[in-house]
Amino acid sequence: MQVYTKTNRLSIKTFLFFAVVLFLAYLPISSFLFFLKNDAFNGYFPPKFFMSESIHAGYLPLWNPYINFGFPQYGDMSAGYWSPVTWLVASTVGYNAYTLTIEALLYILLGGIGVYQLTGIWKLRKNIRIIAGMAFMCCGYHVGHLQHFNWLSGAAFLPWCFWSYLLLLKAPTLKIILGNVLFFYLLFSSAHPGISIGAFYFFSAILIFYFFNNELSLSFKERIRKTGYAHIIFIVALLLLSAGMITGYADILPHFSRGEKVSLEAALADSTGIRSWISVLFPFATVKNGAFFHTDLSMRDCYFSLVLLLFLILACLGRKNNWQKFLLFTGLLFVLLSAGSVFKTFAYNFLPMIGYVRLNGEFRIFALLAFIIVAAIELDKFFIQTNKFGGSLKWLYYSIEIILFTAIAWGLYKSYSEKQSLLFVSDKISLQTGIPDKLKFILDSISFYDTIWIQGVIQLIIWWFIKYSLKEKNISILTIIVAADLILASLLNIPFTGAGKASLSQVQHVLNKSPKGIPIPALQPVKLNNTLAASEKDLLGNWSMYNKQIGTLVEVPYPIQLKNSKLFFENNKPVAGSNYFNEAFLFLKDKKESTSLRINSFTPNLINISLVAGSNTALVVQQNFYPHWYYEIKENKRPVQMEGINFMHIPVDKGVNNIIVSFEPTLVRKAMLFSFIIFIIYLALLSGMILKNKRKG
Repeated sequence: MQVYTKTNRLSIKTFLFFAVVLFLAYLPISSFLFFLKNDAFNGYFPPKFFMSESIHAGYLPLWNPYINFGFPQYGDMSAGYWSPVTWLVASTVGYNAYTLTIEALLYILLGGIGVYQLTGIWKLRKNIRIIAGMAFMCCGYHVGHLQHFNWLSGAAFLPWCFWSYLLLLKAPTLKIILGNVLFFYLLFSSAHPGISIGAFYFFSAILIFYFFNNELSLSFKERIRKTGYAHIIFIVALLLLSAGMITGYADILPHFSRGEKVSLEAALADSTGIRSWISVLFPFATVKNGAFFHTDLSMRDCYFSLVLLLFLILACLGRKNNWQKFLLFTGLLFVLLSAGSVFKTFAYNFLPMIGYVRLNGEFRIFALLAFIIVAAIELDKFFIQTNKFGGSLKWLYYSIEIILFTAIAWGLYKSYSEKQSLLFVSDKISLQTGIPDKLKFILDSISFYDTIWIQGVIQLIIWWFIKYSLKEKNISILTIIVAADLILASLLNIPFTGAGKASLSQVQHVLNKSPKGIPIPALQPVKLNNTLAASEKDLLGNWSMYNKQIGTLVEVPYPIQLKNSKLFFENNKPVAGSNYFNEAFLFLKDKKESTSLRINSFTPNLINISLVAGSNTALVVQQNFYPHWYYEIKENKRPVQMEGINFMHIPVDKGVNNIIVSFEPTLVRKAMLFSFIIFIIYLALLSGMILKNKRKG
């Protein structure tokens, strides 16, 4: 492994090039003409929006009262609650439709630049590192998972962790250890749990490989000492920084409906099957014919450019250095793991934590990263060597060219013979009113056979340009060709995988109907809480997550589901003789005599209530029963009691009562403060060391 030097660092010109490619490749999203569809705003945006609203209102977002009768926000493993990036956005500009979209794009950009930095470890040529960075930035994983926010954020920090970890293995200084701690914390605090589990195995494999293939001049004990001390400091420092996150997750797991190992049947679903890997040559083909791929659309795309595919195959056929061998082997293991089937069954039964991963397709990001690096190293070898375009490379080039010609002919033949083609409905396009309707009609009319021949024609043209640049050994032209290749592949797929029909301004217009801040909820029956028109629900999901009222008639699909809340919605019938949906989120059980109830103040974590009861009764609070909820009457504080399956009730005496209901997860708050202090200390130390080195330089 080569030593990383200052000459490998990112220049402003290179950064701008990446930014332009990102903007063009994701133009439907980056232009704000279309919004990130489905899960982006239905699932990932609501908790971030709540955090933003709560912080700007002056409250610490510990309990989210709005989603399915409430849950502890700090236990949400999907929303990036513990990520410094989330807190930075939420506490400054705040979350809206635009800032969420920009954050998603910045994660993709960050991942591409991370691969550029990472490949500098092997001292590859600058343009080849740019090609590798673009390939990661526009790979099928990102294009397929644009709506899955924590999959993007996890992928963003993965190459940075790889880069910093290799530096730690080579020269474990305090500065490098602190850098590793911060990068790995960003990864674990923002990524989907499946990516964190995959990262554990990925970096464990890197450690084992490096230990037995590098520093061989040192004795076994010396290698143990060198890596051992550094890893002890690294792990302890990371655990200290993660104290809040660990405490928060440990707090919710006993009450979380998904806290147990998933069933084997569920664990085998939503995989990136072997058939999906035809997308490395025909990415557009994955948008149709779901029966062929047997998996969700988002899981199918594995594209990472024609050039790197060519040199990945060439690396498999020719001589490889140790890093290429290791990364090829590791990448293939993750391909098998992401495919489900017998490979996932084995991992489910014998590898710790794998049984908790529901969506196997996310493992392919590790395979794509490994393959991109292997191919980039091989491409760099080509430009170092004096031989021209020939030998195995020439044979491989023409073999793929024949495949492309064959695919175009087959696609056209099937389109005409089976009358399944956009070509047969072109006259109907003009009948559609409005550009959005025309585009939707075109997308719906494209057949699987169309995708084959359309992609084949595009690939063939790009293939000829690749041949020219390789024969001339012109790396500058090749870089532009790869950029064009990735931009076109992304633009073809995004209308199916990531872009909704509406514009971002339309989404924001609906979001603007949400009351500002944290208002006092209305004391009205839950069934009267306002809702949205069906067309607007398609943009933001269930309005109960935004209307700042408490309670919903039906369960909102959301990853965080408390066990008692799940039971309540499964029953979906009156409990203990009372229909809660006909009551406000606060109500007295006994209404035989005159009563009155008023909310003096309301925050997500504390409700101040005044009431007059005509008899000894109980106050029902329609929030999910959970530890850390207390009520205080006449300076006497006690834990709340359970009402029915999942709500809370508080004993109330006849007459005037002043009640404070509060959510007080003391240990989590202390751990959160501790993690914040540790983060500031680490950041200050690392910044000081970097500035000190710059002065010396």
